[in-house]
Amino acid sequence: MTTMELVSTLRARGSLEKEYHLTERFRSYRDTSNSSFTLTVTDVVHSDSAVYYCRVWGAIHGNGTQLIVTNPADDPILVQDPPISKVPEGVTVQLHCALYNASVNVTDVHWYHQRPGNKIEWALSHFVNDSVSRSGYISDRFQSYRNVVSNSYILTISHSSISDTAVYNCRVWSYIYGGGTQLNVTVANPPVPIQSPSQESITEGQSARLWCTMKNAAVGNTDVHWYRRLPGQDMEWVLTHEAGGSVRRRPGFTERFQPSRNSSSSSFILIVTKVKVNDSADYYCRVWGDSSGNGTRLIVIKADKGGSSKVLVSILVSILVLVLLFCILITAICYVKKWACFQQRLKPEGCSTKAMNTVYATVTAETEVNTQAATNVTASEQSEMCYADIHFRQQKKAPKLKVTEETTEYAVIKRAQ
Repeated sequence: MTTMELVSTLRARGSLEKEYHLTERFRSYRDTSNSSFTLTVTDVVHSDSAVYYCRVWGAIHGNGTQLIVTNPADDPILVQDPPISKVPEGVTVQLHCALYNASVNVTDVHWYHQRPGNKIEWALSHFVNDSVSRSGYISDRFQSYRNVVSNSYILTISHSSISDTAVYNCRVWSYIYGGGTQLNVTVANPPVPIQSPSQESITEGQSARLWCTMKNAAVGNTDVHWYRRLPGQDMEWVLTHEAGGSVRRRPGFTERFQPSRNSSSSSFILIVTKVKVNDSADYYCRVWGDSSGNGTRLIVIKADKGGSSKVLVSILVSILVLVLLFCILITAICYVKKWACFQQRLKPEGCSTKAMNTVYATVTAETEVNTQAATNVTASEQSEMCYADIHFRQQKKAPKLKVTEETTEYAVIKRAQ
């Protein structure tokens, strides 16, 4: 536990007495116009971090001021969104101030505003113990909240009026400011943004296009703010596409997220290129601060690297099987037709199949047993005529084949007769 030590003493006559270990960096001044004392520490170093108290009359102390000296690289960063908000009179407005490199649980926030033509003024302070201190002209319509999940402060203005038009800044550590939000409160009818499609499923690596169509306003002179809500998390600002064409992105969002306008359809478009699985979320467009679209749910499906090749192989195999079956069918049909044609060519007109069989049976019988041919001639006269007719037809179709009477089986039959 450290003890309190004397830094300097400013005498009533104006002389300054410092402790021996302090340098000229520490100077004390008296301001009679506002009846106050000021201790100035120039060229601060890390060892100057401490709680400083003023004391008068020997025993009366001030409540103290904590001085924290940090490395500029480790200073908190404040990101305000939206940078411009245009709302109709009477609606509730929410201004966000995200804190980086520090936690909202252990950091006070101070809200300032600057009305058109006036100087910047303190509006209210929200301390770590959740107490709120307001300026005299700030009513309880102004409320400050902490969002631990998104590590941000939220200034809510209910029942907004024309007089609330101003630039609002959040501040921490007495010298770190956010970029500010320009709030314009108007009496015009609010626009109606309509998003489509309500759900979009897309494979990882492709590009998604989310549409936001405007009613009661033109996209050419309106800023649009895109938000998203990841599963189980709060809404977070993604980017702002200003009417002038400039784009502001939340830290962490790259140029994969590209906004555009389509004046012919009065639409804003958010293009997400090379989508990833963690891009799956509900995306919302917002104009004039609180007029939000109905949202589009983007579902990114993980790509199956071997799936397309497997499908292609199965298709090729199916095609080959069908071609093979077709070839077999054609071949079978050709053989059947060829056999039928062959049978038709061998069968003479007026000869039945039974008669044809009789011819071949007679020829065979006469060849084996020549001595019994005479008794069978009468029974097979018609068969002999059919067989002779067959040989006649074969000789007409194949004239080059010479068959002599001595070499044919028919001659054997004749001789037997």
